Amino acid sequence: MSYNEETAYYRTINRLLAVHGFTFIRSEEDLRVTWLEKKQDGITHIVKLSRKTFTWANHLKQDILKTANQIQNMNKGLFSKKTRMYNVYFGELEPADGWSKLKKPMIIKSKRPIPMQLYYLDQDAYDPELKKLFRHLKIDDTLALSTADEHALEVEKSTLRSLLVKQQQAEQAVFHREKPYLVYVLIGICVVMFLLETLLGGSGDSSVLIELGAKSNPDILLENEWWRIVSSMFLHIGALHLLTNMLSLYYLGTLTEQIFGQRRFLSIYILGGAAGGLASFAFSFNLSAGASGAIFGLFGALLYFGIVYPKLFWRTIGNGLIVILLINLIISFSASHAIDVYAHLGGLVGGFTSTMLVGLPGKKNAAARVGGLLLTAILIAALAWYGLTGPVNEVVRQMLSVEEAVQQKDDDAIISRATAALENTEVANEPGLLFYRGIAYYNSGEMDNSIKDLERLVELAPDNGTAHYILADVLHAAGEDETAREHAHRATELEPDNQEYEQLAKELSQ
Repeated sequence: MSYNEETAYYRTINRLLAVHGFTFIRSEEDLRVTWLEKKQDGITHIVKLSRKTFTWANHLKQDILKTANQIQNMNKGLFSKKTRMYNVYFGELEPADGWSKLKKPMIIKSKRPIPMQLYYLDQDAYDPELKKLFRHLKIDDTLALSTADEHALEVEKSTLRSLLVKQQQAEQAVFHREKPYLVYVLIGICVVMFLLETLLGGSGDSSVLIELGAKSNPDILLENEWWRIVSSMFLHIGALHLLTNMLSLYYLGTLTEQIFGQRRFLSIYILGGAAGGLASFAFSFNLSAGASGAIFGLFGALLYFGIVYPKLFWRTIGNGLIVILLINLIISFSASHAIDVYAHLGGLVGGFTSTMLVGLPGKKNAAARVGGLLLTAILIAALAWYGLTGPVNEVVRQMLSVEEAVQQKDDDAIISRATAALENTEVANEPGLLFYRGIAYYNSGEMDNSIKDLERLVELAPDNGTAHYILADVLHAAGEDETAREHAHRATELEPDNQEYEQLAKELSQ
């Protein structure tokens, strides 16, 4: 049977795809060059098949170097740590001059060196070269010389088109397992809760946020209201906060729900958000709310998807997702004074581990799911334990202890507990502690200490009318009416409708 390099080229590709489990990576030059890959026994086998005839060895050498350069520049996510490269040429004749040196295996230099073997199939070398290729690929197979018949060529081309369409359909099916609808439900809940916040006094009002379930460390510690870790995911502070989070939830949520399905998506969202809320509880004493922890959980889920489907991930969403994630992390760290970066990081890790737990549709990996269960349980338990025992909430506990002494009207206890709390390097509520201790010093007759605390309070909260009023009252009792008068007038400027402030200012002006 006569040799036809074009038919042999297509037949070899079809056999590798249909029989031996290879997958299509990409093609070049109108399908004259095709890249295939297969992962087996921890090794990624990359086969580049080219339908080219080289007259001179130098031209072949240039193409080999081009292939090596392509491998170096390809995304690292395409290859595992152990990769083998097979550079296969189908030509009419071999180069006219000597090219035996090019047959020797070469090493592509990179952070992870990749060995590359050359195979040149022409009419004379077809059988030995193809056998060598199959032997290196650990394939038990043979392919006879290809006929030059036009019908046979068209059959092979049609078969390849069919195989590529099937692979494309299978990949698309991964991204469209189920139609998303839960993401719209979650967005609707967040919008409804924001409208409720607005009706009750505004999303910027801390009392409204606490009433509706924002993450409040004192309430979690004092009242055991752990449900706030989840409820805070549906509250937002300001319209811009709501808008940015809902846009992120829409784009990431629809993609994640389509890939994982409704039940898995909801589990990842809740567990990722819970991990984010617990991280915030453990490392930040600030009142917080928002879906960002759960949204970062979706980032974690898609990163795990990239581990399970690395080739598909990097060919489709990988680069864009990594860029968006890095931008979000940079923004989180650069604006950590206003953004709960701990919730973001906790959500990212929690989303990843919870995705291991729930798994991907069609992937039965019991070991990964058990590992995900253990990691998720350890993460949640560790964050809760550190939140209960760590330094951040130690300050909160001290503040609660001071407030308890205030309710009992025990000035000595107020002074000692507030002093202990203020000596902590991570003071959660210095103004509140100074206020309580300043009043306790006043009640105990320690006027100098009282004035010192209240003056510091005014420095920290210069626009707080109550702070100015209390300081004015204490200064008046200490006989320092001139300074007291200044603070009394400042209190009335800040709160002109407060009759108590106005009365003290009039008394000091007489």
